[in-house]
Amino acid sequence: MTKSPNQSFIAKQLDLAPGTVSRALRHDPGIHPDTRERVIKLAKKLGYALRPRVKNITESEASYLGVLVQTPEVNWAQTRYLVGISEAAAKLNAWLTVHYVGFRDCPSVLNPTRQPPAMRDGRIKGICLIHRWPQEVIEQLTRHYACVSIVHFYPSLSVDLIDMNHRSGMDQLIDHLYSLGHRKIGFFGHSTGLSWSRARFAGYIEAFAKLGLPINPRWIIPLESEEFEERMMPDSALQDVIRLVQQQDVRAWTAANEWSAHVLVNHFTKAGLRVPEDVSVTGFDNTEIVSEARMPLTTITVSLSEIGAATIKRLRHRLTHPDEPQQSILFSCSLVPGKSTGPLKNSAAR
Repeated sequence: MTKSPNQSFIAKQLDLAPGTVSRALRHDPGIHPDTRERVIKLAKKLGYALRPRVKNITESEASYLGVLVQTPEVNWAQTRYLVGISEAAAKLNAWLTVHYVGFRDCPSVLNPTRQPPAMRDGRIKGICLIHRWPQEVIEQLTRHYACVSIVHFYPSLSVDLIDMNHRSGMDQLIDHLYSLGHRKIGFFGHSTGLSWSRARFAGYIEAFAKLGLPINPRWIIPLESEEFEERMMPDSALQDVIRLVQQQDVRAWTAANEWSAHVLVNHFTKAGLRVPEDVSVTGFDNTEIVSEARMPLTTITVSLSEIGAATIKRLRHRLTHPDEPQQSILFSCSLVPGKSTGPLKNSAAR
């Protein structure tokens, strides 16, 4: 060879991602032994300068971190969080225990007979929380563990928060709709039990105030937190939206999240309203892959894997600085223009 091989060349030869090759050469945990062996064998054959292998951390020396996921089902959002969580844990030589539980069964994590073994044995010292957990369960957990929450905020408890900037995201959506000529803009999915819905609603109010638009309480459609979490959309909420479109000409709707936005699009279509010709709809967080989705949404996106990685880093920091005040770290988000929004036209009726 005329030049020294690099990691990209090795990755191409083995049909692997360059990041996988890099981690294998660093002997990072989380790489399958067979993959590491293939990488190192080829690197030696090609004359790649290998770094000396660092001492493997033993199980007794490792940090044990728990990840508690409150969910009725595995979804794309939590998968992306876990990508960042696992990569950050590998770099920090931390062992992860991931435990899934439905909302109604959340108190089970306080029962030693139903806890993951590492939690029951006292090896876990810190916990990452994904999605909303009952207040009384978090109160008990914080007595024994350092806790960091992804997205859901527990203001009265000693739980750090890693989140996205909901207010900024909603401001971008309202500005986008305003630029298309919309002045009557509804908010679909205000839920007082979900901190992310409250924050997005606050952004909605702030954006209206900034633009000098009047706020009509009738344009705000509430949903219960359980309806979001269990994916149960009440017909009454959808009927209210249709009436507002037809009777008050509310021709643009900001949905609290991606799922509720897709439900709105489908319901408008069934009611004979075209999206975006007759009514515009925006989502939020760009996390849903919906099999029945009719179109790509105009929405807000954020790096969920970066949020996951920051959660692990914050948890390790919290373990070594237990007396620091509660911290909230917000990631910036950006607008993703889709096909669900369009210019305001004269009539919403077909």
